[in-house]
Amino acid sequence: MSGSYSRRKGQRAEQDVARYLRSEKWDAQTSRAASGAQRGDDLVTDCPLSFEIKDHARVELAAWIDQAVSNSSPGRPGVVVHKRRGKGNPADWYATMRLGDLIWLMSKLR
Repeated sequence: MSGSYSRRKGQRAEQDVARYLRSEKWDAQTSRAASGAQRGDDLVTDCPLSFEIKDHARVELAAWIDQAVSNSSPGRPGVVVHKRRGKGNPADWYATMRLGDLIWLMSKLR
């Protein structure tokens, strides 16, 4: 698989997730759309999470979580949204994060 094909596939996944978040009333756009370049978070959003979006057949969860955490800013836990094979709707994709970050986020809801 070529690098340009992989980048396009990743960009489509980012756009799909941003569109889904907007449908759920969050302000969201890809970081490429926001700044013209890919830096840090894959999405720029008013959601209290830092998003790493993945569309890969092979799951490399540990590396993806590390990337999401290193790209996140304080107060915005990193979460990896990864596409499920055969599922086009981002609502059916997986979202994975560290348990400690989930507990921190849940404490904010109390």
